[in-house]
Amino acid sequence: MLSAAAFVNRGFLRGLACGAVIGGLGGRLAMFVLRLTSDSSLHGLKTDDDFEIGKFSTDTIFLVLFTALLGGVFGILYLAIRGWLPERGRPALYGVFCGAVGGAIIVSPGGTDFTELSPLLLAIAFFVLIPAVYGVAVSAWMERSLRSGPVRVSGWRWLGFVPLLLLAFTGPFALVAVLVLVLVLLGNRSGRLLELWHSTVVTWLGRLAVTAVTVLSGVELVRDAAEIL
Repeated sequence: MLSAAAFVNRGFLRGLACGAVIGGLGGRLAMFVLRLTSDSSLHGLKTDDDFEIGKFSTDTIFLVLFTALLGGVFGILYLAIRGWLPERGRPALYGVFCGAVGGAIIVSPGGTDFTELSPLLLAIAFFVLIPAVYGVAVSAWMERSLRSGPVRVSGWRWLGFVPLLLLAFTGPFALVAVLVLVLVLLGNRSGRLLELWHSTVVTWLGRLAVTAVTVLSGVELVRDAAEIL
């Protein structure tokens, strides 16, 4: 069984990388494309997240850092719930989950992003597709990593938790949630907690919870998209 540090790192670091590249750079590229397809007067206009449309600046660095950290959180979440997802369809299912949840959070009526930019359908598609692609990528990468075998455990394994300190920049909630997970993993000496987590009852309850969150997020996303269009 993987050590707690190796478990957390596999989720966090791979999620961090996917979040930076797909969420951060992909998001800025999407905004650049939308600037080209929108009225030229929008160049330099502030988005809802206070970034200038069509301009790569120091704000882009902060965006990449934020999406990287957010990706790290969802990377850990994937490792926590992967046992609830059917093995053969995990990347696709986690992609649908992230697309629905991420899309519901990002796509919102009002503001600049989904009123001034055009075409609006392309804007919506971009910001549903980006978190969906992230979900597929981080899942596929994680599954490949897990198939390669466990990480070697050394006396310095506690250093594996150091990168989690970066989550302090995303707010206390994410940091506290991950610290709780770490404490649970460290306290799972006998393996009983892990057995319970992967038990049939918890697995089916988890599947119901993931399905419910996906469906409710999808409904909200469709409702907001319909209002925007």
